[in-house]
Amino acid sequence: MLYFNIDKRTDARISRNCSETLMKRLWNSFCSLESDLYITAGDENAFSVGNAARPKLECGSEYALNVTESGIAVAGKDFGGFMRGFCSLLMKIEHGTNGLRLPCVTEQGIYRIGNRMLHICIFPETDLYFAYKTVRLAGICGYTHLVLEFWGMLKYDCLKELSWNTAYTKDEIAGLISECRAFGMEPIPMFNHLGHASASRECIGKHVVLDQNPRLDLLFLPDGWVWNICSDETTHLLRRVRSELYELFGKGEFFHIGCDEARSVSENPFIRHEILPKYLYTLTREVEKEGRRPMVWMDMFLEEGRFEHCYASGKADDIPLLRGALSDSTVFVDWQYDSVRCPIPSLFSLKDSGHDCIGAPWNKKENYTACVDTVAENGLFGIMQTTWHTLSLTSPGYIVDCAKKCGTHTFGWSQNCGSYDEIAVLMRRVSFEGNTYESAGWLRNQIEF
Repeated sequence: MLYFNIDKRTDARISRNCSETLMKRLWNSFCSLESDLYITAGDENAFSVGNAARPKLECGSEYALNVTESGIAVAGKDFGGFMRGFCSLLMKIEHGTNGLRLPCVTEQGIYRIGNRMLHICIFPETDLYFAYKTVRLAGICGYTHLVLEFWGMLKYDCLKELSWNTAYTKDEIAGLISECRAFGMEPIPMFNHLGHASASRECIGKHVVLDQNPRLDLLFLPDGWVWNICSDETTHLLRRVRSELYELFGKGEFFHIGCDEARSVSENPFIRHEILPKYLYTLTREVEKEGRRPMVWMDMFLEEGRFEHCYASGKADDIPLLRGALSDSTVFVDWQYDSVRCPIPSLFSLKDSGHDCIGAPWNKKENYTACVDTVAENGLFGIMQTTWHTLSLTSPGYIVDCAKKCGTHTFGWSQNCGSYDEIAVLMRRVSFEGNTYESAGWLRNQIEF
């Protein structure tokens, strides 16, 4: 095996549109603080050291990299592809008794799925530094989009009761969004416009608005779990929320409006037939006019009981009416957590719906494997790996493993170790600011009392 040897000082030519701070941090971290990157301006969406020729991209490749004894070269089809190629290069750095080195190799960044999304929830229990590390983890694992949902943890100007008093400011979250973009990922704002209106887990009983100000109960249906879609005041508030999120997130293609698990709507024939279609028609077209493609969870748009091991709450007679109310650009996102065989029946049924369709699994290996295979084998639009509350309760190794099943390259040695070991190394590599005992790894404590 031939190698390129890495010196303590590495002079590199890098695309001007990169974050020099991030590039230096990544290089230094993956080199275990033994090499520093010194940057001069280079070709667009490219990285080079020494004399390696810029590699050509094969058809369908997001990046190409080439390592020789005399140099390194990485090229991307766009900025996102370039950053994914650079991160793949970092994974190949070896630490030996004679110093740092890279094996001579060529690689094409060809993925099974083009749109690889990660959905992250910011709960009151979500530490902001851990959120940063999760965003960085998504970046080095080749995700293309990051969906951010704030469970009462973003301070809005339009209504202070939309957030708990411990919520993060827009300036704090702006840094998280900038980090996402620096990795070449598109940040997608999410705010549920139907169910989950309490901005808290239903099984806990908290309500971000009503527990702080019961006088605002007319914004919701009596159960408090669903927004009052008959109310002009509610409609106006949700418009203002979207406006603030657009300003915070900047330009982007999508906005996730949720619309899942609204049982007091799905079980009420009048609202379901007369109110909901009009609401969805107006809402999705407003989002389009605001410059975004709406994304919706699909459980209320799938027939209840039709698909084995799939969750659905739609009524057969209503589904054509409800789907027909959605704008043509609406992206269907089918979350299914109990399906473990490919093809996932509900997701497969959507492939001829006329809409772009995304499969959304959770943290069970058989589940996300079946989802990735269903999407890849049927040419669907993408995947959205969800995390929910378990991001703060378990190892985020499934985020990495799902990315690998989509075609991401990680450490060569990872096939010979446990998933905990690989994710522990990755989390250390993205802990640029250093760790305390509580912030190291992924859980605050080793032992829960």
